[in-house]
Amino acid sequence: MTDVKKAYDQIVEFLSSETDKSLLLCGIADKDKHRALLKALNAQGELTGLVNLIHTTKSGVDEFFRWAGLYEIKGPKKYGQAMKLLDLTIYFDNISTNMNSDKYDDYEFDFMIIWPIVSVTKNEKEIQMLKEMIERQKTKKIVLLTIKEPWYSPNLIEPIADRVIKLDCENDNPDEFKRILAAYDEDKKRRKDR
Repeated sequence: MTDVKKAYDQIVEFLSSETDKSLLLCGIADKDKHRALLKALNAQGELTGLVNLIHTTKSGVDEFFRWAGLYEIKGPKKYGQAMKLLDLTIYFDNISTNMNSDKYDDYEFDFMIIWPIVSVTKNEKEIQMLKEMIERQKTKKIVLLTIKEPWYSPNLIEPIADRVIKLDCENDNPDEFKRILAAYDEDKKRRKDR
């Protein structure tokens, strides 16, 4: 079984779980993570969800699809407008973890994706705010979706998620996996030498 198929099956299992509410979807394989998540959500049928963009500008809507390699998809022009993606109805908005927001506490979406989990990976106060937001939400499933690993490690976020799925594609695409790790090691060395 491929790494992508294994992660997809695990995401579907999470979506079917009666007990797990939050998922940290992490790993080096950014495009594959995004696609597996969207495919698994779509496989559930007609769902409505919210993509909460953390610390991003309006361009974050289109960037979300670019990270999935879906360059032809254009997001809605304004926050709060619905868009269809196959069987999914998706809304976009932005949140700031610098202050506690209860903006969507009374909404019950089928899913919420909090993206990109980059800027909060080293800030315990912001992680605590995310934890509190997840606990307050009536939304059925909340996915914390990372990008830019290993530069940004989600290790501090793992304890606030009910489930963690890691997709590196080490077996599916070993050359790309090694290339990313080599680039990271080179970058780390360059920073150390400064």
